[in-house]
Amino acid sequence: MNEFFNVITKPQSYVNILFLLLAFPLGIGYFVFLVTGISVGAGLLVIWVGIPILALVLAGSWACCEFERVLTVKLLNEDIPQVTRGESAVSAGQDLGAGERLLIGAWRRLKSNLANRLTWTGMLYLFAKFPLGIGSFVMVVVLVSVTGAYIGAPFYYWVGDGADPGFWRIDELWEALVLTSVGIPLMFISLHVMNALAFLQGRFTKVMLGRLS
Repeated sequence: MNEFFNVITKPQSYVNILFLLLAFPLGIGYFVFLVTGISVGAGLLVIWVGIPILALVLAGSWACCEFERVLTVKLLNEDIPQVTRGESAVSAGQDLGAGERLLIGAWRRLKSNLANRLTWTGMLYLFAKFPLGIGSFVMVVVLVSVTGAYIGAPFYYWVGDGADPGFWRIDELWEALVLTSVGIPLMFISLHVMNALAFLQGRFTKVMLGRLS
C-alpha cells in the first residue's frame, strides 16, 4: 500500500513524464527525416544521386538510435550497452591510393551496417516512435489535465456556469469537494499508469536497440 502512495514523492515518476512528453516531438522529427530522406534518395537512384542520400539517411538513423539509447539509459535507467556499427578501419594493400582505400573502407563499412540487425530494428524503432509519441503525449495530457481539473475544482467551480467534468455540472462548493475527492486517488493512479507506460517503452527500446542475449 505504501508503494502505491509513495509514487508521488519519487522523482523518477516526473522524469518518466518528461520522457513520455519528449517522445512526441522526437517521433515527429524521426518520421519526417526518414520519410523525406528515403523518398528523395529512392527517387534519385536513377541518376546515382540517391545513393549518398540513402547513405546519409542510414548514418542519420544510427545517430538517432544512439541518441534514443542514451536518453533511455539516462532517464529510465535501462541497461542498454552501446553497439558499434561495424568496422571503422579497413586494411588495404599498400599499392592502393588514399582515395581507393577510402572507397573500399566505406564500402565494407556499408556492407557491415546493412548486415547488422540493429540497422533495421533501429530504423523500425524510429518509425514506431511516431505513433508511440502521439499516444504517450495524448495519455499524459489527458491524465494530467483531468486530474488537475478534478483536484482544483474548488478554485474555479464558481466561474461562469461552473465546472463541468462531462457528466455533472458543478456549481456548489460541496460538489467541487466531491470532485476533488475523486481527483486525489486519480492522481496516484495516473502516476502509476504513466510509470508503467514509460517502463514498457524503455523495455521496447532495449529490445530494438540492444544486443540480443
